[in-house]
Amino acid sequence: MVPCKYFTLNAASLSVIAVAMKLPMDLNNPMSGFADRAAKVVSMGFMITMMANLLPSLASMDGKELVTNIIALGVLVITMVVNVCIQIHTGVVGLQFFPLMANIDVFMLLLMLMIYTSSALTILKSKQILESKYQYSHEKALNELAEQQPGRLTVKNLKQHVTNHWIMAETGSPQFMVVCSATNSAAGVICTISTVLYVSVVVIILIFNSQQLIWDCVSDYKWSTSVILLMQFLGILTGSIAPISRCFASLNSKFSRKWICSHINVFKVESYCTQKLYDWKQSSIPLSFKSRRYKTVIHNMKVLILSFCIGLQMAIVVACKMASLILILFVICVLFCWKWSMAMFSALGFLLGKERQQLQQNEHPTRYILQLQDDVQLADRTMKAMLNSVNHLIQKAESQKPVDLMKLLNGSSGYEGVGMYDMHQLPPLTADKYLDCWSLTVVNLTTIAISLPNIQKDIVHKLLSGVSEGLKYVTHVEEGLNSTDNYVNLHKASKMLWLEVEVYCTWLGNNLQKVATQVH
Repeated sequence: MVPCKYFTLNAASLSVIAVAMKLPMDLNNPMSGFADRAAKVVSMGFMITMMANLLPSLASMDGKELVTNIIALGVLVITMVVNVCIQIHTGVVGLQFFPLMANIDVFMLLLMLMIYTSSALTILKSKQILESKYQYSHEKALNELAEQQPGRLTVKNLKQHVTNHWIMAETGSPQFMVVCSATNSAAGVICTISTVLYVSVVVIILIFNSQQLIWDCVSDYKWSTSVILLMQFLGILTGSIAPISRCFASLNSKFSRKWICSHINVFKVESYCTQKLYDWKQSSIPLSFKSRRYKTVIHNMKVLILSFCIGLQMAIVVACKMASLILILFVICVLFCWKWSMAMFSALGFLLGKERQQLQQNEHPTRYILQLQDDVQLADRTMKAMLNSVNHLIQKAESQKPVDLMKLLNGSSGYEGVGMYDMHQLPPLTADKYLDCWSLTVVNLTTIAISLPNIQKDIVHKLLSGVSEGLKYVTHVEEGLNSTDNYVNLHKASKMLWLEVEVYCTWLGNNLQKVATQVH
């Protein structure tokens, strides 16, 4: 259910969305045909679906980017809502069920915009909490690893170490936090209601009206209106799958008796949801006014506005929790109404008991779960799914071993040149310039080996293949540990040099084989 790979809120996506919302934003072109008016209303439903899909991408943004994108989205949504309200008032949308659907869509769009704003305010503080918890868990994992195995690292301990960090990365992901939040559940509920309404309306139209109505286009857009209507309705059907599945997945990730009990108290608002607003409320505004009276008035206005925003934020969070609770009750009612509900719950209880037993045998990773609320735990199903995913990756890595690299390492036993390499023994200028850039060192050593005279081509090919596989691990570690500008420039230089050596067998434009012949 995470991460959000295909839907990201940015300047490019907002531009595409603005183009897709051309019909409901058009106030000048008279659109009296059935398909013309239907396309206006369906475009609004398509907007709701897109916003539900874009919600998890907010977690990947920093503070400035988040504020900029939320403001841009708010301007687009409010402009569209105002234009649609004008069309409803003037009768451009038409009669029958079109004004009703348009009013429902306007209400849902405003709700989605409030959910976006509430999520953004929550993300700003939640990411700081998760980051501090990750740093603490990271240090704890390193200390436990050092205590358990002070000598050489074994495969078993390494696997456990990878599992611990995998759990921290999965549960500490900001997008996972957003997906498991009440705002995401509320967005999924809104998207579900919108999709059900549009499907019901289309079914009613197909039953009681002629199918030729879809081609009733009398506007200047002509036949393109029908194409837009069909494409955006299909977009509602297919696009609603992801937010609805994320909504139920978020319930499944924490669906336990303790979690349900905590959600029954829907009027409890966590501190991280409003902490950012409280920080802004307590901060001072740098003013250039010399008059103390003006400063007092502006400060009081700021406190009044932010107090209203805090109350509104709390109301939105409570409403989102109520929507999540309604969805939970709906799921429970559906399960209880199922014909073999008792048998299914008995089997489910047996499976959950088995999962708990399996997890109790390996309780070590559970202590590395990162959650905003310490009193809420992940469901056993979610924890087991995370452990299965990391085990699958480990098994996949075992089946796709770097064969050429292993042959190169096995064939170079007894060579201690790289093992005895010490950066502190280099001259000061060289050590400062190439500090801890192992990839550049590996490229240099490989280039020297290739330029040796009378070296066979098959040996050169094996060496290049082995080093190419090894550099993937080296660069991955370097990029993770060293992210400053100097290190980034060194990494780029080593990649460019290695591309030249591997593909063209040259060094700074000089053919290595010719150089070897000339030296010989």
